[in-house]
Amino acid sequence: MTYAVAGGGRVSASFVSRLPRLSIDLGPVAAQSYRLASRIVNSIGAGHAVKKYEDLDGSSLVLICAPVRGLAAIIQALEGAIECRGKIILLCESGSDSRRLAPLKAKGAGVGSIEPIPGFDGRLFVTEGDREAVREAKALVRQLGAKAEEVQTAKMALYSAGLSFGAGLFTPLIEASSQCLQEAGLTKASAVKVAAALFENSLRGYIYAGRRSWRGPLADGDQTAIQGELEALRASKPILERYYDLLASLASELLAGTGGTDVSAAAERNE
Repeated sequence: MTYAVAGGGRVSASFVSRLPRLSIDLGPVAAQSYRLASRIVNSIGAGHAVKKYEDLDGSSLVLICAPVRGLAAIIQALEGAIECRGKIILLCESGSDSRRLAPLKAKGAGVGSIEPIPGFDGRLFVTEGDREAVREAKALVRQLGAKAEEVQTAKMALYSAGLSFGAGLFTPLIEASSQCLQEAGLTKASAVKVAAALFENSLRGYIYAGRRSWRGPLADGDQTAIQGELEALRASKPILERYYDLLASLASELLAGTGGTDVSAAAERNE
């Protein structure tokens, strides 16, 4: 299927620019200005710039390639420029899901989104939306020799939370580990290496055994060791004591039946 692009930002950094049939399948490219549309065409070496969003109306598949901050203007422009009924409109690496396309869906378009999943070097994507939109998204991904996992549109926030646990909430844990090791006497360089090795070892264990790979004083319910760690943290870095106490209590609840202990009780005995 040939398609059009409504672009903004660096389309050349999107997976769309790597589609092997891009020079054959890509038709009109529109943007907030003809100058920007021309720049996009030149950067990806395919398609032809058009001056108005109305010029995308002849394409049954429209790919929106723009960062989230630019979506509202593009969606509003498309709403008044094209006949949506019978068209499929996909958000591509826009940092948002197809609910942003509600105005176009209300006018009859099939809508969806597609994003690369971090850590897989463009080999694995996540897609959601209307059935026909998901079908087209998967077809695009297959051109790259990649795979697309489908999630429910209503649960995209849960998917995002999963990414946050694996990325945004992961870095502070490494930093906490590194700070403890440095307080104990390791150089910063050594502390970072040891912390990284610990996390890599835990990750390998989880890949192999899942939650059963949980090890250490918390998993063993070793109250004496836990109390010693809490006391040391309180004396050296109180913020890390609070961090340890909160996360350990929640971890024990999350992994109930795997092992663990009541860390809050241990902390109260230290008062």
